[in-house]
Amino acid sequence: MIRIASSLTNRIFIASTLLAIVSLGLAFYFVNARVSSEAEADLRRSLTEAATLVDLRRENLTDTFRTMARLVADIPKLKASMADNDAATAQPVADEYRQLISADLLVLTDPRGNVLGVSGGDAEPILRLGEPTKPLEEISTFVPRARGLLEAISVPVVTLDGDPPLIFGRLTVGFYMDDRLAARFKELTGTEVAFASQGKILASSLPREARDTLASVLDAPGTAPLTIGDQEYLYLSQPMPHHGRTATPRGEVPVMMVLQSRTERLSVLNSLRLGLAGALIITILLATLLSYFVARTVTLPLAAVTGAMGDVAATGDLTRKVPVRSRAWDDEDARLLASAFNTLTDSVARFQKEASQKERLSSLGRLSTVIAHEIRNPLMIIRATLTSLRRDQVNTADRLEAAADIDEETTRLNNLVSDVLDFAKPIRFDLAAANLNDVCRASATAAWAGHDSDEVQLELDPSMPMAVTDAERMRTALINILTNARHAVQAAGTPTGGSSLNDRSGGSPGSVAVASRPGVIVKTRYSAGRVLITVQDFGTGISADDMSHIFDPYFTTRRKGTGLGLPIAKNIIEGLGGSITVASQLGGGTTIRLDLPLTAEAIA
Repeated sequence: MIRIASSLTNRIFIASTLLAIVSLGLAFYFVNARVSSEAEADLRRSLTEAATLVDLRRENLTDTFRTMARLVADIPKLKASMADNDAATAQPVADEYRQLISADLLVLTDPRGNVLGVSGGDAEPILRLGEPTKPLEEISTFVPRARGLLEAISVPVVTLDGDPPLIFGRLTVGFYMDDRLAARFKELTGTEVAFASQGKILASSLPREARDTLASVLDAPGTAPLTIGDQEYLYLSQPMPHHGRTATPRGEVPVMMVLQSRTERLSVLNSLRLGLAGALIITILLATLLSYFVARTVTLPLAAVTGAMGDVAATGDLTRKVPVRSRAWDDEDARLLASAFNTLTDSVARFQKEASQKERLSSLGRLSTVIAHEIRNPLMIIRATLTSLRRDQVNTADRLEAAADIDEETTRLNNLVSDVLDFAKPIRFDLAAANLNDVCRASATAAWAGHDSDEVQLELDPSMPMAVTDAERMRTALINILTNARHAVQAAGTPTGGSSLNDRSGGSPGSVAVASRPGVIVKTRYSAGRVLITVQDFGTGISADDMSHIFDPYFTTRRKGTGLGLPIAKNIIEGLGGSITVASQLGGGTTIRLDLPLTAEAIA
């Protein structure tokens, strides 16, 4: 995430996109919250209105059957059939008038409450009515039955012509609030309807498997959510009161439930949300594209400048220029930056040319001084030797000694020329598998040829794997470093003792026990794909003033030195993908660390 935000293009792009997302998201949130709130409020109002409408329709149905019962009770034919208290006479009349008024139940009883005729069911509901407190009183009750909730209405059958009035008995009619009636109410109100009594759902427009769920929330006050199957409902339950005297026992007042499908009702809201979400996504995409375009107009010129910088860094070509455009949508600051970069490269190229000229002159001066010094001495010796050979009396021993001196000095001149050429020409590496421990041993042997090898001690890592490197170039670099270390130790006159070029772990036969302290210690260590070679000497050390020049060509503090040993070693180590570091203290010795890759991939 940090790397993504590090790009100016990405920062502008991300900031603009986030601003669009936050702004549109907040708008979507507030619109959705407001619409959801209004939809919920409308759903509750609709549920309350539906409950009122269902209750009104039920009361109208009750009033209709009460009116019909009164009219039938006043028909002379009915009174005549009940006058003799004969069930055989009353039963056909009960069947006829039940069908006439479409009642679910019709019961005729005599003044003592004995049943004269029953049509549409049994007379059990009549037993719940009990004896009227007044002869002319109308009574109603609710009776839970298997079919549903039965509402029974009882009116007196009486003739008011005499004094006192002649009472023939009572007429009781009833109708069921069953699944069919609940379905009719659902068609009228668009809501689910259920009727319950004594904690049980007796009829409902919902499937029968939903009744247990409905029964569990019968006593919940007000409106509340309820989940049935995969549908979410909002329900309202309320008691169904009687008008007039009721024979329904206390605690058995029936309950009517009205349910509105919240899932279906809010499906429109979901469509609106989908529409808003789609508009939000499209707007965010447009804002994203626009912000990206704006970001690119700012950063494309910057990318061109960055690319030019990379090319200059990779090739050193200071003639690389950034094209400066003046299109309407280009960023003015970016144009100024491109112009400043072009001006900068021109100035750097000019200064670099001047500095190169000065460096060449300085190098030529140093090289001239070194070569003049180094060549003059051998030439003087050769000239003096030749002068001695011109004498008339030169014996054989003097002649051989003179020839040896001339050979030594010419070899010295040849080595000087070789060092100068090696430093001047580019290095070509021949990579192959090699054992760096063996390279260190061979380099120490060569550096101490003709000298006391007890001055150097090898501590080589026995777990060192084979490395992909140029063994001969590594040997050259190490010989240069070790030769400098040997000279420093000899110049300091450090008392040494050691292991005669044998490392402590598995050295070759003939190892010598370690005495007090060697003059030079060579260590190798392998870790995590890297090889660390350390050359530590206990010689004269390097002063702080000289430390900044040790890798400068031709810089030397020794009379016979060329000043090319460490620069050549540095070129080789860095050419092999490694690094060289030097730590030293005047009078305290010097430590040189070579950090090298192990594999050819790392070198590449």
